[in-house]
Amino acid sequence: MGHVKLHIPGPVEVSEKTFRAFCSPMIGHRGQGFKDLLAKIQPQLQALLSTKQLVYLSTSSAWGVMEGAIRNLVSRKVLNCMCGAFSDKWFDVSKRCGKAAEALQVPWGSPIRAEQVDAKLAAGQFDALTLIHNETSTGVLSPLAEIAALKRKYSDVMFIVDAVSSLSAAKIELDTLGIDVLLAGTQKALALPPGMALFTCSPAALAKAATMKDRGYYFDFVEFQKNAEQNMTPTSRSFRKKVSNLSR
Repeated sequence: MGHVKLHIPGPVEVSEKTFRAFCSPMIGHRGQGFKDLLAKIQPQLQALLSTKQLVYLSTSSAWGVMEGAIRNLVSRKVLNCMCGAFSDKWFDVSKRCGKAAEALQVPWGSPIRAEQVDAKLAAGQFDALTLIHNETSTGVLSPLAEIAALKRKYSDVMFIVDAVSSLSAAKIELDTLGIDVLLAGTQKALALPPGMALFTCSPAALAKAATMKDRGYYFDFVEFQKNAEQNMTPTSRSFRKKVSNLSR
């Protein structure tokens, strides 16, 4: 098959430079070379996310981390902000994980508004909320800064944000906003092949995760932090090539 030019939100066209990087020899994913590579790109990732927290790399699509966030951070009830296909699906994922969940549903094509979130959180039932910054299915960008400002009012609620199609396309100052989890896949705004996700957690999110007994292993946020402190990752599938491309 010839080169089919992609004009879709993701996966997107990958540059020739990225393709060439995939042709470089493999290195051991548990050796010093990998540690050095990850240590090299960690400051770059932190700059991209505007955070002082360690940025984790997951051998999964973003959905793996999205489900992981539910398992790590929801003990009472999660508010799923829904405005399109992907954000609507997060509500289904929450229920399939056995969590109490409530939908904040708006019509497709409309953004999530801070006042709508405020009205829901005021009930005091929730310990987490999920928000997709840019809903890829509709192209709608919700006002992240306005919604994140509610964190000052609801400090015990974990703010979990999907930035799959906005990270690097729109500036997100993570630490300033006070977001607890920010996650993205590689195949949209980062213009890399699919199959890997990156995310980071606030100290409060890590502390909450440590109290959860059913968070599993593959997406255990505590494990991600322990490994990242050693310039390592919990799992390894095809990691070296993808990590190398992040440093390009």
